Amino acid sequence: MNIAIIGSGHIGGTLGKAWATKGHRVMFGSRDPQSERMQALLESIGPNAAAASVKEASASGEIVVLAVPGTEIERVLEEMGDLQRKIVVNATILFDGRSADAVVRRLAIGARVVRAFHTSTWEALANPRFGGANATLFMNGEDEEAKMTVLRLGAEAGFDMVDAGGAEVMGEIEKALFSFWTALSPQFGRDYAIRVLRREEAQPS
Repeated sequence: MNIAIIGSGHIGGTLGKAWATKGHRVMFGSRDPQSERMQALLESIGPNAAAASVKEASASGEIVVLAVPGTEIERVLEEMGDLQRKIVVNATILFDGRSADAVVRRLAIGARVVRAFHTSTWEALANPRFGGANATLFMNGEDEEAKMTVLRLGAEAGFDMVDAGGAEVMGEIEKALFSFWTALSPQFGRDYAIRVLRREEAQPS
């Protein structure tokens, strides 16, 4: 699959490396694709990764991952251009009281938006395995086909993906996780994660 990742920081770089390792072709969108920092990232990932402008990367991707700081959302979406029917994965976070989900849905006209890869620290994204269990990540969206694509990509990268349902439910999960991280980070630092445990369905006798 051709995956465009807009943003090459901790979140974008970590996801890009994970998917390139699985054989996907990753194109990073950047304001400066020739920068030393970007070239170092590409070298660390290998031949399945490349970089281009934000618009070029977005056009190349079957799926576009938005992994930029919250302050950059509006500028980047304007640069991305036509997003009709593309799967846009929103991994951004806003700290100004607004909903990053609502902002991206408003600006990504015609896109099939899925909210995912934002409910964990990047350290856990880089290594989602904790003992015998994988870290749980929450996702939501309105398009079932788009969500299944994101679920598969998340599973390939080693995550236990949970569909949280609607945007309202995801908003409550985000609030709860923020409180959780605030309370536990002094004790555990950043390299920890959440796992949702489910009981297996009873098998027919």
